[in-house]
Amino acid sequence: MYRTDTLEDRVELLLRRIAKGAEQRDAVLENVAHAVADTASLTACVDDVRTVSRRMLFSCVDSGAGLARTIAVSAALAGRSSRRVKQLDLLLRRVRDAKTTADALREMRHTIARVNSTIDAGDLERTVQLLRKYEEASAHFGGSVPPALLEEEEGDDDEEEEDDEEYGNSEDENGMTGATEKELMGHDSKEAKYSQEEKMTSAEGKDAFSSSTPGRAVNSGDGVVIGGDNNNNINNTNNNSSSGGDKRRKTPKGKNKKNKKNKSVKRNGEVACVISSAREAAKEKLLEKFRSATRANDKLTIMQTIRLLTLLGFRDEACGLYCTWMCEHTIAALNKMVERELRKMDDPNEAGMSHLALVSTALDVVVAAFENEEEFMRETFGDVGLLRLLTELHSKSTSQCVPVLKDFLKKRQEVLRSVTAPVSVSPSGTAGIDNNGGVTTTTLTTLDPRRTDQILEEMSHLVSCCHLYWAFAQSKQQEYLHSAEESGKQQQQQHHHHQQGEGQLTQDAMTSVDSLWSSRDNPLMNTVQEILAVFVPLQKSYFTAAFDQVMRLQMEALHGVGREGSMGPGSPGLGAGSGMGEGIGERRVTGIGSTAGGISNSNSGSSKKPATIASPSTRTAANFMTGLAALYTSTGIATANSGENEFEQDAASHQVPITLPDDVFFFLRIALHRAMNTKSTQIISAVFIACAELVQSRVIPVLQEYTTLPPAAQLHQLQQQHQEHGYTLPSRVLRWTSAAQRTANYAHKLADELRQLTRANNFTGKDLLRFNELAEDMDVISRDLSATVTRWLTHYAEICYQAHVATFLDRFASLPYTLTEDVFYHYELSDPWVNACVVASTTALNPFDNHLDSYSFDIFLLALVRRVSNAMWQSLVQKSFSAYGALQMDREVRTLRTFFLSRAHEQQLREAFLPLTTATTLLLLDSPQDAEHQDMGEGLTAEEKRRVLACRAEFNRAEIARLRL
Repeated sequence: MYRTDTLEDRVELLLRRIAKGAEQRDAVLENVAHAVADTASLTACVDDVRTVSRRMLFSCVDSGAGLARTIAVSAALAGRSSRRVKQLDLLLRRVRDAKTTADALREMRHTIARVNSTIDAGDLERTVQLLRKYEEASAHFGGSVPPALLEEEEGDDDEEEEDDEEYGNSEDENGMTGATEKELMGHDSKEAKYSQEEKMTSAEGKDAFSSSTPGRAVNSGDGVVIGGDNNNNINNTNNNSSSGGDKRRKTPKGKNKKNKKNKSVKRNGEVACVISSAREAAKEKLLEKFRSATRANDKLTIMQTIRLLTLLGFRDEACGLYCTWMCEHTIAALNKMVERELRKMDDPNEAGMSHLALVSTALDVVVAAFENEEEFMRETFGDVGLLRLLTELHSKSTSQCVPVLKDFLKKRQEVLRSVTAPVSVSPSGTAGIDNNGGVTTTTLTTLDPRRTDQILEEMSHLVSCCHLYWAFAQSKQQEYLHSAEESGKQQQQQHHHHQQGEGQLTQDAMTSVDSLWSSRDNPLMNTVQEILAVFVPLQKSYFTAAFDQVMRLQMEALHGVGREGSMGPGSPGLGAGSGMGEGIGERRVTGIGSTAGGISNSNSGSSKKPATIASPSTRTAANFMTGLAALYTSTGIATANSGENEFEQDAASHQVPITLPDDVFFFLRIALHRAMNTKSTQIISAVFIACAELVQSRVIPVLQEYTTLPPAAQLHQLQQQHQEHGYTLPSRVLRWTSAAQRTANYAHKLADELRQLTRANNFTGKDLLRFNELAEDMDVISRDLSATVTRWLTHYAEICYQAHVATFLDRFASLPYTLTEDVFYHYELSDPWVNACVVASTTALNPFDNHLDSYSFDIFLLALVRRVSNAMWQSLVQKSFSAYGALQMDREVRTLRTFFLSRAHEQQLREAFLPLTTATTLLLLDSPQDAEHQDMGEGLTAEEKRRVLACRAEFNRAEIARLRL
C-alpha cells in the first residue's frame, strides 16, 4: 500500500511550481531587456565604423595601385640588373679561362725550352716535374696543342732579343691575347658554350636595353662591348687587336722577319718529338738508376726512382719493377734463412728451429714484407698496386716454405710409409707421398703411438699456420678488390677515358689474384695438400695403435693384480681342471692377453664394418660354448676350483679402475681438435667418422666381451659359497658396465663438442648440416649403448632379486595376514621377514653401489624395486587381510620404501612404490565407501582397487562392486 497525498498537499505543490515558473519568466524578461539596451548603445558605433570604411576605401585603393606600380618598376630594374650581372660574370669567366690558357701555353713553352738542358744536367726530379707540368698544360687543350700557338711564341722570343724589353713585353701580351682569343673561338669547346650563352643573354635582354639605354656601350676593359650587336662588337674588337698586333710585328726589319719565319718552321717540326724524346731519355736514366740502386740494395733510392717513374707516366711498368724487386729481395732473405735452419736440423750439435717454427717464421716474413710496403704501395699505385704486390708475394715468396715441408715429410717417411695405401690419392689429385711414380706398398710395421701422435700434432699446427696466412691474404684481397672497384666507379664518373686504362689494370689484377688462390698454381698449397692426403690415413692408424696400447695397459694392470691375487696356497695344485676354468674364467675375466689380441686382430682387418652393439662377437660366442662344454664335462672339484679361482682373482682386481673409455675418448677429443685446426671439411668429417668407427668396432665389442656373465651354474655356486659377503656378480662385470655407461656419456659429449666447434669456427650452412649429421650418428651410438647398458642392469637386478630377495618374498607370500591384535604386536617385536630382507638387501647392494656409477646404480635399483613391487603385488592380491593385517602390511611396505629410497642417489623411486602404497591405503579404510572420496593418485586402476578392497575380510563384496571408483 502506498500513501496518497491529500488535496491540500497537491494544491500547495502546484502553487510552488507556478511561483517558480513566474520567477524564471521574470529572469528571462530582464535578460532580454538588458540585451535590447546594449544593442541600442552599440548602434552609433557601428554607424561610425561604416562611415569611416566608406571614406577610407578609395584612398586604400589608390595606395595599393601605387605600390603595385612601384613593385613592377623594381622588378623590371632587378631583371635588367640580373642580366647585366650574368653578362659580366660570363666575361669574367672568359677572362679567367684566357688567363689559364695563357699560363698553360707559357708553361709548355718553358718546358720545351728547358727540358733538354735539365736532362743533360742529370736533374731527373726537375725533368719529371717539367714533363708533368707540360702534360697538365696540354690537358687544358684536350691533349693536343695547336702548332700555331707554339710558333707564335717562338716569333715573340726572337723579337724579344732584338727589341727593347718594354716594347717586347707589350707585344708579347697583345700577340698572345689575340692568338688566344682566336684559338678559343675556333677550337675550345668551352668558348663555344660561352658564346652561345652570350647570344641567348643578348637576345633575352634586347628589349630591356633598347628601352632603357639604346645604343649604349659598356666597356669591359679588354675590348669587348656590351649592348646592341654584341657579336659584331666582339669580332671588331678582336680584329682591331689582331691588326694592332700585326702593325707591331711590321716594325722590325725584313731580315729579322725572314729569320724568324725560318726558325719557327724548323722548330715546329722538332716540337712534336721533343717531349717524347725527353720522356724516353728520362725513363732510360731512371731505369739505369733503378738497376744501380738494386745492385747496391739502396731501398730509398729505389723507392724514389719508382715514384718518379710513376709520375712520368709509366705506372704499370714501375709497379711491376718494384713488386718484382720486393719479391726477389724477400725470396733471397727467406732462402738464406731456410738453408741455414735446415742445415742446423741435420746437425745434431746445432740448436735450430723446428719445421713448424721455420714455416711460421717464413710466412711472418712474407706478411711483414707486405705490411711494410703497404703504405708506400697505396700512396704510389693505389689498391691495384697492393693487389699486384700481394699476388707476387703469394705466388713466389711463399714457395720458399716448400723445402721445409718436403724435409718434414722426408724425415718422417718411416712412419708415413706404414700408412700409405697402394692407391692412396690426395685431395688435390696427387698420389700419396711417393712422387717417384712407383706404387707404394703397405707395410706391417707397428706404429709407435707416441711418435705418431707427435707427427699428427705437427701436421695439424703446420696446416693451421698456413691457414692463418691464407686467411690474412684473402682478407686483404677482398678489402683491396672492394676498394679498387669503388675507386674505379668514381674515376669512371669523373674521367671516363683515364678510367678505362685503370679499370683494365684492376681487372687484370683481380684475375691473376683469383687464379693464384687455386691449389694448382701455388706450390705451398700443393705441398699442404700432400700433407693432408696422409693426415686421415695416419690418424686412423694412430687410432688403432693407440687403442691397442690403451687396451694392453688396461689388461696389464688387471693381470698384475690378478696374478698376485691368484698366488694362493691352493693355486699350484689346481690340476688339469684349471685349464678348463681358464677357458671360462681366466681368458674371459683376467687373462685378457689372448682375448685382447684376438679382438685387435679380428677387428683390424674389418674395422670399416661397424659391430652391432646388441649382438655378441664370434669370439664371445665361442668362449661361451667352450665354457659350457667344460662345465658339463668337468668334475665337481674342478668346477669348484675354477669358481673359487675366479672369485679370488675378481676380489684381487676389483680395486683396479677401468680407464679404457677415459683414455680412448681423451685421444679422440685431441684428434677432433687437431682436425679442426686444418679448417678442412673433408678432413674433419673423415676424422670424426674414424672416431665413430673406433667406438663402434673396437670399444663396444670390448665392453660386450668383459660384461659377459659366467655360466649360470658357476654363478649360482659362487653365490652360495659367498652368501655371507652378499656376492651377486663378479665385480669386473659391474666395473665394465660402469665403463660402458661412461662410454655412452663420452660419445654424447663428443657429438656436442663437434657442434660447438663447428659453430665457433664459422663454417657455412652446408658444412654445418654435414657436421650435424655426423654428430647425430654419434648420438645414435650413444643412445644405443645406453639402451644396452639399461638392459644389462635390468638383467643384473633380476639376478640380484633371485639371489637375495626372492626367499624373503616367498616367506611373505606364505604368511597369513588375518591377524589379531596379539599377533600384530608380536610381529612388532619379532619381525617375520622385512627387516631380514632389508639387511640382506643392504649387503647385496653394497658391491653394486661401490662399482657402478650413480646413474647406473639408480637404474639398477629402480629395476630391482619394480621387481620387488611386482612380486609383492602378486602376493598381496591373493591374500586376505584383517584390520591388523592391513596395519602390518602398511608397516612392511613403509619399511621397504624407506630403505630403497635411502639408497638412491639422484633418481626418484616413489613411482615404483605407488601401487603398493595405494593398496595399503585402501586396506586401511574403515569402509569400502571411503574409497570413493579418497584421493590416491594414479597408482591403481578401478578394477585393481576393487581387487584390493576385496582382500579385506570385513568388507562386503556387493558393496565393493557398487562403488564408483
